[in-house]
Amino acid sequence: MRIPEKEDMNRAADVLGEILAVLPGVELVRDKPLHMPAARPLEIDFTLTVKSGATEDLLAVDFKSAGHPKQLREAINQLLRLSHQLNQRIYPVVAAPYITEDGANLCREENVGYFDLAGNFRLAFGNYYLERSGRRNPSKRVETGKEPDLYGKKAERILRALLEDSGRPWKVIPLAKETKTSLGTVSTVRTLLLNREWAKMSENGLVLTHPEKLLKDWAGVWARRRTSMRNFASLLSTENLEQAITQYALDRNLPFALTGAAGAWRIAPMTRFHRIQAYFLGDVAEMAATLNLKEVDQGATLQFLEPRDSDIFRHTSVVERVPVVSPVQLYLDLQRESARGKEAADHLWTTRLFPQNAAP
Repeated sequence: MRIPEKEDMNRAADVLGEILAVLPGVELVRDKPLHMPAARPLEIDFTLTVKSGATEDLLAVDFKSAGHPKQLREAINQLLRLSHQLNQRIYPVVAAPYITEDGANLCREENVGYFDLAGNFRLAFGNYYLERSGRRNPSKRVETGKEPDLYGKKAERILRALLEDSGRPWKVIPLAKETKTSLGTVSTVRTLLLNREWAKMSENGLVLTHPEKLLKDWAGVWARRRTSMRNFASLLSTENLEQAITQYALDRNLPFALTGAAGAWRIAPMTRFHRIQAYFLGDVAEMAATLNLKEVDQGATLQFLEPRDSDIFRHTSVVERVPVVSPVQLYLDLQRESARGKEAADHLWTTRLFPQNAAP
């Protein structure tokens, strides 16, 4: 069950008190009245005064239910307007259950303090400076279904469509038809992207503004997921084995595509590879028997990954008669590879995905 917002705010006040308790010789006073202009409504959730001798610093805190840039920008603008209206100096602070990296960067840019219930904070007021980062989001809302998941199976179909043509604006209905998802799913993904300020609404529809941030974040989630795979060894050379499994799939009209380092080599050659990775929707055991593949625990030269969703095959390209998953999917799958896989991912990033961001 979702924690009521009032309880969140009470917890936020406790967390802020715990953060400031490390300051020597200070007294903390909660909810000191503000001298608001007449007819002006109170627009903050609580205040906390930090007293040290004759010096007082008044922290005005606005708590948001989410710590994405859109919500934090609203809170920051509200706090800054409030500071101009008041007859006293305040230090504006925003708080949330968890504040994302982009949200924290926004607060730094605006010189506004922040903290979250996970224990991340940056507070710079008076003679004090406190900062801590790196605490992960303790919330399990996504896993328990209490918060929409930007990286659910259906949502990922939408992300692929957006990233494959990142400059294209999309209306809700065409995007739902293109990805075979519901209007509600598209609307949910749109809201999540807008909240993170990774996309914006134009006259022609939703368009990504920070596709690189979206893909980086998605890649982090993808790398942590467990993937079912089967490992095989073959006496065939790497090139002949690729051709054999490709022909097997084509002859039977079964979805198949290279991924990982083998796929990256096809579209952005850099490092050599010694193991083929591929997605295949068919009877793997039957293919293995036909091509004399031996299932092994170690020393595999071929790995079949179980597709998380058939949409993985929708943006494949054929390179030298061999199907390869899209650059976006390659980048995701390379996150599970060794250090050489990271090199291949970085090369793919600068040559195919975002060449405009490559260093000169």
